[in-house]
This record gives sequence, C-alpha cells and structure tokens, in this order.
Amino acid sequence: MKSTGMSSQRRQKARWSDPGHPVQLVVGLTIWSIWFIAMYGGLSVVCRFAPPATQHSPFTWLNGGLFGLTVLVVVLLLLLAWRCGRYCLRQRRAKHHDAGVTQFAGYVSTVLYLAAAVATLAGGLPVLVLSPCN
Repeated sequence: MKSTGMSSQRRQKARWSDPGHPVQLVVGLTIWSIWFIAMYGGLSVVCRFAPPATQHSPFTWLNGGLFGLTVLVVVLLLLLAWRCGRYCLRQRRAKHHDAGVTQFAGYVSTVLYLAAAVATLAGGLPVLVLSPCN
C-alpha cells in the first residue's frame, strides 16, 4: 500500500521540464521573445558600433550569424513541440484517464511551440533578402 501511495505522489510531483507540466505553455513563447530581443537588439548594436563592410548586400557576416541563430531557435522549438506531441500520443495510447491537465497542457504547448517556431522563421527570413544597417 505504501508503494502505491509513493507512486501517486511521484506522479503528482511533476518536474517543470516534463512535457505535460503547465509551465510548458509559456516556454515556447518565452524562447521566441528572447530570440526576438537578441536578434533585433543585436542587429541594432552591431549596426551602431561595427557595421559590416558591404552594407548594400544581404550576404554579410551579420546576416549569416542572425540566420544561424534563427535556425538554431527554430530547431529547438520544433524539438520541444515534437517532445510534447509524443508525450500526448503516449498518454492517449496508454488511456490515462487521470492525466487531464497534463494531457491538455501537452496538446496546447505543442501547438504553441509550433506557432513560436513559425513566428521565429517568419521573423528571421528577412535577413536572407534585406541588407543590414540601412
């Protein structure tokens, strides 16, 4: 009987990094906002103090670095979405009826991670065609 109580306590004490934890609802948009501030804040600072030599071409070290950062963040967000989606599928296949809140948080955070990935990609694509510091 103690082992059953212990497992239910362990199940109730989910870590914040678990895919079904409610904190996952804000992690994706927080990552996106940090990327947004770093991307456009960094662009402004570099353009002010060390602008690239070829200012009329999108093929600069600055745009390359910004697009690299964008790709890294998009990959991270897609991995987190995949992790949450996989968690929800496992919960559904196992037919856990007591996993209502965690399953809901998993589904919604999957969609929010995907939305943050799309927003990151949409915000990062202009560095491929626009010259910096104009």
